Amino acid sequence: MKIKNKWKVLFLTLLAINLVCVLIFFGLLFTPNKEVNPKENVVSNDYVNLSVETNKEDLTRVINNFLKKEAKDNPLNYKVLLTERVMLLGTITVFGKEIDMVMTFKPEVLENGDLLLQQEAFTVGQVNLPVTFVLRYINDHYNLPEWVQIDAKKQDIYVYLSEMKMKSDTKVKVDTFNLSKDELRFNLQVPMD
Repeated sequence: MKIKNKWKVLFLTLLAINLVCVLIFFGLLFTPNKEVNPKENVVSNDYVNLSVETNKEDLTRVINNFLKKEAKDNPLNYKVLLTERVMLLGTITVFGKEIDMVMTFKPEVLENGDLLLQQEAFTVGQVNLPVTFVLRYINDHYNLPEWVQIDAKKQDIYVYLSEMKMKSDTKVKVDTFNLSKDELRFNLQVPMD
């Protein structure tokens, strides 16, 4: 009988070892690996940032399409042309007559992603008028969007893209605006509501 008990004890010991091994195997199998679990970053879920890169030709088309839609009832007839500089081409009504005008600006990207247009040249017809007078006239007599502000004294136009209201509440910031190299990059902040 000693032999039977010995085989019985060895069998139960082997069974116990096998059960412990199986339990350890399944325990390790279902225990999450620390390296696989993604760490949750504290990121605002309000907006997703998208980078957009374009060229002068395409941006010119977009700007002029936008101006056409926004300025339906505006008597100021103008369009934008992007070359080495930002050019505003159009007509201005003086004494009841439309006269061609060309304004040339040097663009500068501000730290907050807005755009500053510094006046470089201005012609109305064949006459060079004081820039301050014309900018003040445009600012006083024409409805510009709230996010475009004219500083006639400094001869600058501020384009506050961060305050531009878009239907989808998307926000726009300028990253790079280098016309001579045709490098135009924008950051779009798209809401995630």
